[in-house]
Amino acid sequence: MTNTTIIAGAGIAGLTIAYELQKRNMPYLLMEAGPEAGGVVRSLHRNGFELDAGPNSIGATPATLAFFREIGLGSELLEATAAGKNRFLVRHGRLHPVSPNPVKILSSPYLSGTAKWRLFTERFRAPQPPAAEESVTAFVRRRFNQEICDYLFDPILSGIYAGDPARLSVNEVLPFLPEWEKEYGSVTKGLFRNKGLMAGRRIVAFKGGNQVLVQRLQTLLHEPVRYHCRITGVESAAAGYTVKYDAGGQTETIPAARVLFTTPAYATAGALQGLDPVLAHQLHAIHYPRMGVLHLGFDREAVRNMPQGFGFLAPAAVQLHFLGVICNSEIFPSRAPAGQVLFTVFTGGVQQEHFFDEMNDDALQQKILEELTTLLQLQRPPLLRHFSRWDKAIPQLNTGHRQVRAAVQDFEQRFPGIHISGNYLSGVAVPAIIQHAAVLAEKLSSAQ
Repeated sequence: MTNTTIIAGAGIAGLTIAYELQKRNMPYLLMEAGPEAGGVVRSLHRNGFELDAGPNSIGATPATLAFFREIGLGSELLEATAAGKNRFLVRHGRLHPVSPNPVKILSSPYLSGTAKWRLFTERFRAPQPPAAEESVTAFVRRRFNQEICDYLFDPILSGIYAGDPARLSVNEVLPFLPEWEKEYGSVTKGLFRNKGLMAGRRIVAFKGGNQVLVQRLQTLLHEPVRYHCRITGVESAAAGYTVKYDAGGQTETIPAARVLFTTPAYATAGALQGLDPVLAHQLHAIHYPRMGVLHLGFDREAVRNMPQGFGFLAPAAVQLHFLGVICNSEIFPSRAPAGQVLFTVFTGGVQQEHFFDEMNDDALQQKILEELTTLLQLQRPPLLRHFSRWDKAIPQLNTGHRQVRAAVQDFEQRFPGIHISGNYLSGVAVPAIIQHAAVLAEKLSSAQ
């Protein structure tokens, strides 16, 4: 009986788990359905610009930075400039600087007087925790009001999940909010008492693009990734499991002591259909919306209203054709040639998926460019324009997701040795994925 661990999926999660198992002298085989590793991490180089079609930056914890140094990438890190601390939101046709500090929000013209009053008086509002799981919208309406939901929480969650706050579970995507209400009786009290929530995090990226992380992990693995191998089923065997996979149209099998799924929920669902149809149905129901990523490069002098910051987000209520924009060259100057600037624009997601049905890619890009021309006072057409599409982007952690977690936990107890570890369980941010990989590898090593 082989002692090999089969890992499904060679994205950041799969590559990191393979590396962590290798450190612990545990044999593994990493299988990827596609032709290359990295999942949504894709870096491109065009006319001196460095483009990332997936994650553009990483909010790294000290543990994340230690991991990067461990794998030999310490010298390849770029740290965001001081401008990276500045964020903007769109309303009334212009960019408004924003801050997580309620006091600064109260002095900003971004919100109406009514919304500011609801924000100021939230600490005096008695907590009324609901009996059922709440969406972000339901929670924010209860503690604040609809305007604060539409113009503060909606754009923030669009920037992270490309989601709809009326569907996203507050316990999944902003768990500290209900925790603060329970502990302090108020969200704003909790915010003031936990000012260091993001302390220690540094906004970083890699020289040459964030795909450098994928490439480095691949070079460290002793066992090369097996591409074009899609796991289609798992069956219990006398000792361990038999894994079925499609390799170039041929069905193959391989024995395994353990099977780890880091694949998207819909792919994992297909592989587990034979073992647990109910769990497979729950996983398949997790929504992955379509998204587009538009890179735009300009001469710096062509941008009259250049935001001095990380970027800006557009609430759904302002009815633009994009979710947000990252000012790449403001936070990482080497991303653009001297005298030029680079923007990364995100469109689509749950609330904008309909754009892909209503217009073709060229028409959507042109509409976005028209809107940015007004906001940024663009004087000339872009020097660079590159568009990427993701037909299945970010998993939506909507209300009811805790039932998925419970079902996964129950499944793993009934089928010891099978572990489900997609980003819909670990978290979508790179630091969360890396941390989860290390914890899982240590758990498997201890169980030997």
